[in-house]
Amino acid sequence: MKAFLSRIPAAKLRSGAFAALLTVLVLLALILLCAAGDAAEKKYALQTDFSFNGATTQSAATREALSGIGRDVHIYIISSAGKADSTLLSLLNRYTALNAHITCSEESLASNPTLLTRFEGMLGSDPVTADCLIVHCAETGRARRITQDDFPVFDYETESGFYMVSGINYEKPLTEAIVYVAQDEPVTLQLLRGHQELSGDALEEISGFLTGANYCLKSLDLSSEEPDPAFPVLILCPQWDLTEKELSRLTAFADAGGDFLILSDYADPADLPNYSALLLDYGVRLLPGLVMADTEETDAYYDEFPAYLTPRYAQNTLTEPLLSGGKTRLLMPGSRALQLPEITHSALRVEPLVYSGRGYVRDYTASAPDSAEKQEGDPSGYFTLAVLSTRVKTNVSRAVIIGNSLMFTDVWIRNNTHSEDFLLRCLETLQGSLPVSLSIPAKPLREGLSLSSLTGAWILAFVPAALTLAAALVVLLRRKKL
Repeated sequence: MKAFLSRIPAAKLRSGAFAALLTVLVLLALILLCAAGDAAEKKYALQTDFSFNGATTQSAATREALSGIGRDVHIYIISSAGKADSTLLSLLNRYTALNAHITCSEESLASNPTLLTRFEGMLGSDPVTADCLIVHCAETGRARRITQDDFPVFDYETESGFYMVSGINYEKPLTEAIVYVAQDEPVTLQLLRGHQELSGDALEEISGFLTGANYCLKSLDLSSEEPDPAFPVLILCPQWDLTEKELSRLTAFADAGGDFLILSDYADPADLPNYSALLLDYGVRLLPGLVMADTEETDAYYDEFPAYLTPRYAQNTLTEPLLSGGKTRLLMPGSRALQLPEITHSALRVEPLVYSGRGYVRDYTASAPDSAEKQEGDPSGYFTLAVLSTRVKTNVSRAVIIGNSLMFTDVWIRNNTHSEDFLLRCLETLQGSLPVSLSIPAKPLREGLSLSSLTGAWILAFVPAALTLAAALVVLLRRKKL
């Protein structure tokens, strides 16, 4: 290099034209280098994540999950003009670099209104909104919607008594959605319809939670189809009775090893003979009336409302992970008690899951319908509010029966208790496994500055300054020589 420079006449170096040409060549080289680096970044996601909480760095679980995606998945980033989340965009760029089957595009409903109807039948009751992600796999015909509400992570704060935002997790809902839409066969739940079951906001809330937990919900009409024993049937607070044909189909479903998740509220009708016969097959009767806590047992109910029960878990294989994990906070407003058989046998095992504190059942159907006070003849004591029943005939069939639906359909209760964990644990017991559920930790919202957290910033600030200083020294030395 020194020999080459020595052959360049000093006069030429002082020539304005030659210096300009050399400057242009250097600039062109730098532009090409930047373009090559940008292309490499887009293809391989080489840029180091210097954010304080590593928000765009993928976990090993995500890298492993995405490596197994063999179907094309496209992510529509639908946002208002100029309001796209830069952190989320950076993370998505890294997803597309990890697997060529994953692509994404920024969209606007104003410029592409067909997005409003393109995913009909795929998102359930979730609408396409102005600020959301739609993860779609054309080959499977499945799609998932992700909104900003899916990213915050909450932890219970003992001092305030509420769940507070403790972190942010872009990665978990996004990775799970990609795996869900691309997988061969999602975990399915059959939702019984046609008997005035839960509807409206209540149905939307529980359906939205289950689809958000990566379950695929399928409506079941017993008048025209047979239930599939591979997937549990959900019976949510029916107001009309089963027909003989429908009961026969459900009995055949149970004999083939099918399982049930059944919810019943205190105000649901008790005079449904065929529905009652199905429950009795699992050793359970529904007690008429509302479970009320004894006001002297203050830890058995919430605040000043004896009908808002704060029940306890029984200890068994279903509840053990919840107990050991400290997920024991439940709130059951307006509960119905379950009466268990006095005698069981080898073909039927009924295990209490949740029970009340000391109280009574206000049987308003028998007397004083407008009074919540205990009346003569009202049963009193401790009451079972949820059971796991296992019956053995041709095959083993199980039913989780819970005397409350509001604990799963009320947003405030779900956000401030462990009812979601309880429901998922019940379904896991029936199904044998959970749907797509990845162990991806959340990122902290804040982090104190440290030497390690500032290393990247130091490097970014030092390198340009060092290069500028070196260039200045070279120029000064050359001028002295000239």
